[in-house]
Amino acid sequence: MRRQLRFLGQAVLLIVAWAAIFEIGLRAQQYFGPLYDLELADVDLSWESNVLNHVPAANKQQMCIYGDMSGFSYERSYDANGVRIIDDSELLSGCQRTTSVLFLGDSFMEGYDDKNTLPYHVAKYFRQHRGICLKTHNAGYTSYSPSIFVPQARRLLPVVRPEYIVLDVDETDFYDDFVRYRKLVVRDESGNNVGVKVSPVGHECSVGLMQTREHALYLTRFISKLWLTSVHMPTVIRKNQRETFGLFDYSRDRSGDVERKYADARAVFRRNLQELAKVLKDYTQDGTRVLCVFHPHLEHLKPDGQGRVWNDLVSSTVRETCIANGFFFFNATATLKQRFGSSPEDFYWGDGDMHFNFEGLEAYSSAVAEFMASKMINPHD
Repeated sequence: MRRQLRFLGQAVLLIVAWAAIFEIGLRAQQYFGPLYDLELADVDLSWESNVLNHVPAANKQQMCIYGDMSGFSYERSYDANGVRIIDDSELLSGCQRTTSVLFLGDSFMEGYDDKNTLPYHVAKYFRQHRGICLKTHNAGYTSYSPSIFVPQARRLLPVVRPEYIVLDVDETDFYDDFVRYRKLVVRDESGNNVGVKVSPVGHECSVGLMQTREHALYLTRFISKLWLTSVHMPTVIRKNQRETFGLFDYSRDRSGDVERKYADARAVFRRNLQELAKVLKDYTQDGTRVLCVFHPHLEHLKPDGQGRVWNDLVSSTVRETCIANGFFFFNATATLKQRFGSSPEDFYWGDGDMHFNFEGLEAYSSAVAEFMASKMINPHD
């Protein structure tokens, strides 16, 4: 009996010792990193919106999301309308007149710090090569897509009053519109998209992380967060997104009936694009003041093991909408394929981050700026 008690006591001491070691280690990595955030200080419900689904926190600096594997640290801020607040005084110094351009898009438009975004690079190009001062308004935000662009444009256009509009439609938007937002779109009696409700998946995740934060011990937080992200949330996602398809399944599909297989999703995507086009055209009264751009992902440029690249299901749908409404359309795939050469992977982050790195972003921005200069803004100047 004594031996069993002694063994039990030693086991308890061992467990307590290891728990203490893990607790100290988790606190240390939080202090010096963190490699796995357990403070969760920025988690709240301020991102929720029943008009735009999710919004950046106004007048609050936010740490980087994309490109953070590079070790480059930066912060970004937004105004009450969800437009990036940047220091562009250098680009506008000495300008007697500025040309206002509104940029809509997702994380590829959102970019990184002040000087590593598509709008900033475009404005820099026009100042240096055309002597034109652009006042850019970057309203790009992570995971925005045409269904969100519709109410966003209705809200921003009367406030920003841009002379030109640049819209970046991404390969992921096809998935977002059909899988993430289709059931959340709110329409009025006339069938107009007046808002995209808060995602139940995002709400569940934020509430779960806030509950995790309430634990005093970091070890308990670690276990709680690991269970939330690895077990609970995948279940919630499957429940909310069942009977759909995975991200980029449609892009990889090279079968002859790809349009038939994704006909429902394409119809939703096309409807959102057309509704957005109507909003933009009603505002501009001139399609030539609107430009839709499409950028390639690495898989559009680098063939897989079978020598195949992603298809043009998404880009062709965007192109059709632009042609139908008299908008400019620029697909940067061919241009970047030429400029990136035989190693296009050198222009993307990789390691699970699909975005352009700084060099890739600058090349893409340069291609967009050149197109705008030749077709859109003072083409004969």
